[in-house]
Amino acid sequence: MLTIQSLSAVPAARAACIAWSQAEWGETARFSALDWDCELTRIEEHPIDQVFVAFDGNRPVGMAWMIEHEETGSISHLTPWLSSLVVDPDHREQGVAAALMAHVEAYAATGGDTRLFLLTDTPGIYFTRGWEVLDTADLAGRSVFVMQKNLEPAP
Repeated sequence: MLTIQSLSAVPAARAACIAWSQAEWGETARFSALDWDCELTRIEEHPIDQVFVAFDGNRPVGMAWMIEHEETGSISHLTPWLSSLVVDPDHREQGVAAALMAHVEAYAATGGDTRLFLLTDTPGIYFTRGWEVLDTADLAGRSVFVMQKNLEPAP
Protein backbone atom coordinates (compact mmCIF):
# COMPACT_ATOMS: atom_id res chain seq x y z
CA MET A 1 0.00 0.00 0.00
CA LEU A 2 1.31 3.45 -0.95
CA THR A 3 1.62 6.04 1.81
CA ILE A 4 3.06 9.56 1.74
CA GLN A 5 4.79 11.28 4.63
CA SER A 6 6.85 14.38 5.25
CA LEU A 7 10.58 13.68 5.15
CA SER A 8 10.94 15.27 8.58
CA ALA A 9 8.73 12.47 9.98
CA VAL A 10 10.82 9.73 8.31
CA PRO A 11 14.48 10.84 8.40
CA ALA A 12 15.64 7.34 7.38
CA ALA A 13 14.36 8.15 3.84
CA ARG A 14 16.79 11.06 3.52
CA ALA A 15 19.52 8.96 1.89
CA ALA A 16 17.10 7.81 -0.82
CA CYS A 17 16.00 11.41 -1.48
CA ILE A 18 19.62 12.51 -1.84
CA ALA A 19 20.42 9.60 -4.16
CA TRP A 20 17.38 10.32 -6.38
CA SER A 21 18.24 14.03 -6.53
CA GLN A 22 21.84 13.32 -7.42
CA ALA A 23 20.87 10.77 -10.08
CA GLU A 24 18.19 12.96 -11.69
CA TRP A 25 19.62 16.48 -11.42
CA GLY A 26 23.15 16.33 -9.99
CA GLU A 27 24.90 16.96 -13.28
CA THR A 28 22.49 19.66 -14.44
CA ALA A 29 22.36 21.44 -11.08
CA ARG A 30 26.07 20.84 -10.43
CA PHE A 31 25.15 19.70 -6.93
CA SER A 32 27.00 17.09 -4.94
CA ALA A 33 25.32 14.72 -2.51
CA LEU A 34 26.35 17.12 0.28
CA ASP A 35 24.69 20.01 -1.59
CA TRP A 36 21.45 17.99 -1.86
CA ASP A 37 21.63 17.21 1.86
CA CYS A 38 21.98 20.95 2.59
CA GLU A 39 19.04 21.70 0.27
CA LEU A 40 16.85 19.19 2.10
CA THR A 41 17.84 20.79 5.41
CA ARG A 42 16.97 24.25 4.04
CA ILE A 43 13.55 22.99 2.96
CA GLU A 44 12.86 21.31 6.29
CA GLU A 45 13.74 24.54 8.13
CA HIS A 46 11.48 26.69 5.92
CA PRO A 47 8.02 27.32 7.44
CA ILE A 48 6.11 26.47 4.21
CA ASP A 49 8.38 24.22 2.14
CA GLN A 50 8.03 20.44 2.47
CA VAL A 51 9.62 17.30 1.08
CA PHE A 52 7.09 14.48 0.75
CA VAL A 53 8.19 10.86 0.40
CA ALA A 54 6.06 8.05 -1.02
CA PHE A 55 6.46 4.60 0.55
CA ASP A 56 5.54 1.15 -0.64
CA GLY A 57 5.37 -0.52 2.75
CA ASN A 58 8.57 0.62 4.46
CA ARG A 59 10.50 1.27 1.24
CA PRO A 60 10.78 4.86 -0.05
CA VAL A 61 9.76 4.87 -3.73
CA GLY A 62 9.46 8.54 -4.69
CA MET A 63 9.48 12.15 -3.55
CA ALA A 64 8.09 15.56 -4.41
CA TRP A 65 8.80 18.97 -2.95
CA MET A 66 6.40 21.83 -2.32
CA ILE A 67 8.43 25.02 -2.19
CA GLU A 68 7.31 28.61 -1.80
CA HIS A 69 9.59 30.12 -4.46
CA GLU A 70 11.59 29.07 -7.53
CA GLU A 71 14.43 31.54 -7.90
CA THR A 72 14.35 31.68 -11.70
CA GLY A 73 14.32 35.16 -13.21
CA SER A 74 10.99 36.62 -14.27
CA ILE A 75 8.91 33.88 -12.63
CA SER A 76 10.29 34.17 -9.10
CA HIS A 77 7.12 36.01 -7.99
CA LEU A 78 4.92 32.96 -8.65
CA THR A 79 4.14 30.78 -5.65
CA PRO A 80 4.00 27.92 -4.57
CA TRP A 81 5.83 25.29 -6.65
CA LEU A 82 5.69 21.55 -7.12
CA SER A 83 9.36 20.67 -7.49
CA SER A 84 11.73 17.71 -7.64
CA LEU A 85 9.17 15.04 -8.43
CA VAL A 86 11.02 11.76 -8.89
CA VAL A 87 10.04 8.11 -8.64
CA ASP A 88 12.43 5.23 -8.10
CA PRO A 89 12.93 3.54 -11.50
CA ASP A 90 11.65 0.20 -10.13
CA HIS A 91 8.32 1.84 -9.19
CA ARG A 92 7.54 3.95 -12.24
CA GLU A 93 4.26 3.49 -14.13
CA GLN A 94 2.54 2.43 -10.88
CA GLY A 95 0.76 5.66 -9.91
CA VAL A 96 3.43 6.93 -7.51
CA ALA A 97 3.98 10.22 -9.37
CA ALA A 98 0.23 10.86 -9.58
CA ALA A 99 -0.15 10.20 -5.84
CA LEU A 100 2.71 12.55 -5.00
CA MET A 101 1.28 15.29 -7.25
CA ALA A 102 -2.15 14.94 -5.65
CA HIS A 103 -0.58 15.09 -2.18
CA VAL A 104 1.34 18.29 -2.95
CA GLU A 105 -1.75 19.83 -4.57
CA ALA A 106 -3.84 19.07 -1.47
CA TYR A 107 -1.10 20.42 0.82
CA ALA A 108 -0.96 23.69 -1.14
CA ALA A 109 -4.75 24.01 -1.19
CA THR A 110 -4.89 23.44 2.57
CA GLY A 111 -2.56 26.43 2.93
CA GLY A 112 -5.04 28.56 0.97
CA ASP A 113 -3.25 28.52 -2.38
CA THR A 114 -5.42 28.55 -5.50
CA ARG A 115 -2.69 27.77 -8.06
CA LEU A 116 0.42 25.64 -8.12
CA PHE A 117 3.37 25.97 -10.52
CA LEU A 118 6.14 23.72 -11.80
CA LEU A 119 9.08 23.72 -14.20
CA THR A 120 9.64 20.82 -16.59
CA ASP A 121 11.10 19.85 -19.91
CA THR A 122 8.58 16.98 -20.17
CA PRO A 123 5.13 18.63 -19.98
CA GLY A 124 3.19 15.69 -21.42
CA ILE A 125 2.99 13.77 -18.16
CA TYR A 126 1.28 16.73 -16.47
CA PHE A 127 -1.43 17.47 -19.07
CA THR A 128 -3.53 14.46 -18.02
CA ARG A 129 -3.52 15.77 -14.44
CA GLY A 130 -4.98 19.18 -15.31
CA TRP A 131 -1.78 21.19 -15.71
CA GLU A 132 -1.36 23.74 -18.51
CA VAL A 133 1.62 25.57 -19.98
CA LEU A 134 1.88 29.15 -18.73
CA ASP A 135 5.21 30.20 -20.24
CA THR A 136 8.79 29.11 -20.83
CA ALA A 137 11.82 30.01 -18.75
CA ASP A 138 15.59 29.59 -18.81
CA LEU A 139 16.85 27.09 -16.26
CA ALA A 140 20.58 26.43 -16.10
CA GLY A 141 20.98 27.39 -19.75
CA ARG A 142 18.10 25.34 -21.12
CA SER A 143 14.54 26.25 -21.95
CA VAL A 144 11.85 24.65 -19.77
CA PHE A 145 8.09 24.93 -19.55
CA VAL A 146 6.44 26.85 -16.72
CA MET A 147 3.20 25.06 -15.92
CA GLN A 148 0.31 25.91 -13.65
CA LYS A 149 -2.66 24.14 -12.17
CA ASN A 150 -5.73 25.68 -10.61
CA LEU A 151 -6.36 23.99 -7.28
CA GLU A 152 -9.64 22.89 -5.79
CA PRO A 153 -10.32 24.70 -2.50
CA ALA A 154 -9.51 22.64 0.58
CA PRO A 155 -12.62 21.11 2.21
